[in-house]
Amino acid sequence: MSLRRRLARVSLMDDYKFPNTILSKRAFTPVEVAEMLSEPIRTIVIHCRTQALKGAYKTGGRTSPWRIPPSAIDYYQAHQPRQ
Repeated sequence: MSLRRRLARVSLMDDYKFPNTILSKRAFTPVEVAEMLSEPIRTIVIHCRTQALKGAYKTGGRTSPWRIPPSAIDYYQAHQPRQ
């Protein structure tokens, strides 16, 4: 399943859970991204820290959780070495 389809499915599930919210899913957690990319969570966090996922940010201070926008995932997949 393509990343765009997975993102759309996650977005649809969020809309289903919270139908009255007007905010769409702007960023994902490392757990969600790890599931989408089939990689360990720790790897995703390392990619956030090293800016392999460009645009990943923390919501507050040093101990706050990482947030990863869809554009960062697209960039990562486009610039990832082919296996």
